[in-house]
Amino acid sequence: MTICDTLVQGLSHPDAAVRLDVVRVIGMVQETQALDRLRALYPSESDEAVRRAMAWAGQRLHQARQAGYLTVDALCSHFGVDRAVEDMPNATEAELMERFQQQLDRDLLALKERMARHKAGMAVAMGVGGALLGGASLGMMAMFGALQPGADVASSSLGTRGPVRRAPATKPSDMPIDVWVRRLRTAITPKERAQAALELAQLNNPRALPHLAAAFLGDEAPEVREAAERCGKVLYWSVLYWELEQSGALAEEMQRRARALGKTLRREDLADASIRPAAPPVDPNPVDVDEILRRAQQARDERKRKKG
Repeated sequence: MTICDTLVQGLSHPDAAVRLDVVRVIGMVQETQALDRLRALYPSESDEAVRRAMAWAGQRLHQARQAGYLTVDALCSHFGVDRAVEDMPNATEAELMERFQQQLDRDLLALKERMARHKAGMAVAMGVGGALLGGASLGMMAMFGALQPGADVASSSLGTRGPVRRAPATKPSDMPIDVWVRRLRTAITPKERAQAALELAQLNNPRALPHLAAAFLGDEAPEVREAAERCGKVLYWSVLYWELEQSGALAEEMQRRARALGKTLRREDLADASIRPAAPPVDPNPVDVDEILRRAQQARDERKRKKG
């Protein structure tokens, strides 16, 4: 079950407060897959606040669907999946390239062996005729020895670039979010609240989604509402991205996108399409860090006082 499935099921939750949170999140992230279920449940919704939220979300999702918006498309664009698929060679091309690389490796190895034998023969010749060659032999040996067998051949042979890599999928976390939620709600300046939205998304904890949705709908500052929407979507995509990769659905989606480009991809290419390290998580409790630094400074001041 994906986070999308969980949200759709949440529309039928017995607690109206939960339904309200779910509807707000669905509207914020524009999950068009929930539109039909939202429409079906709207007539029977008994809570007025939930009904108003459903009407808002339904209109927003309808507009997104009319525009052709799909979460999977946004996700694949954001995490570089589309670029990686476009850059991957066709299965037949990949096989030919692999054979070519293997042949190139064999040729380079043979070249290194020939150069090593040639260098050894020159060393013997230099030893026999060293008295005659004198200082000139030293210059020749230095010049010849500067060329290490195979050292620069591979790096200068083709000049090919590496393949485009999509961003790695990051497992959703359960890191504490209370500090950032409080800042999102109560920080004095819009800049601080927008920063709190960003850091909530970086924690990669899906429990932050309702709080971001509340800020998107309720904050008085446009820049905060914009940040909350953007960060909420990225957080939602990140969770779904992980789930799709774990289930194998992402590989199927990449194959589907490759077929649309007239390609067939190898499974090993799909498995190796993500190698970049994930960004380090944001410290979830900066207040504690500040306290540690303050105490350390106090300790240093106390030692200086005693020495004085």
